[in-house]
Amino acid sequence: MFLIEPILLGVSLAMDALAVSMALGAAERKNFTWSKILITALSFGIFQAAMPLIGWFGGSLLGSVVQTYGRILAAFLLAMIGGKMIHEARGGEEKDEVAAFSFQRLIVLSFATSIDALLVGVGYACLKRTGILLDVLLIGCVTFLIAAGGCLFGRCCGRRYGKSSEIFGGLVLIGIGIKVLLFG
Repeated sequence: MFLIEPILLGVSLAMDALAVSMALGAAERKNFTWSKILITALSFGIFQAAMPLIGWFGGSLLGSVVQTYGRILAAFLLAMIGGKMIHEARGGEEKDEVAAFSFQRLIVLSFATSIDALLVGVGYACLKRTGILLDVLLIGCVTFLIAAGGCLFGRCCGRRYGKSSEIFGGLVLIGIGIKVLLFG
């Protein structure tokens, strides 16, 4: 019974990572190789696991800063990358097929989608939870699996629907940014 809570928490925290990984898969299409899918899923999983640990260690001090500025930063980063995806899909900028997948972009997206996990760690600290290692490992593993599935689904949609799926993916990122800004 004690495993159900972190697994369900992992599923709920991974929803933003799912949407973003689907958008990345759609944008990359045939260039989204197995190694890129693995790197993407690992990045989302690692960030979702690390952020609760950082929040737990940081406790209440970090919580107030994240609550004040974290949503704004995450919304800005997601909207900026979503807008860039739309711009590239509409032909505003020819993207180099090899350089389209950017490790820097992936890190920014992983960070932006894991800020809510940071607050979960602050919540653990406020509840005086000790020994959260199993929880964060489960959250990371669940996110890894969900993100990998999202990458595969996005890649299939991208192959089928082409640039329109990339525009949709950019809109999804902007939508997630707006949701984060307005509702957390």
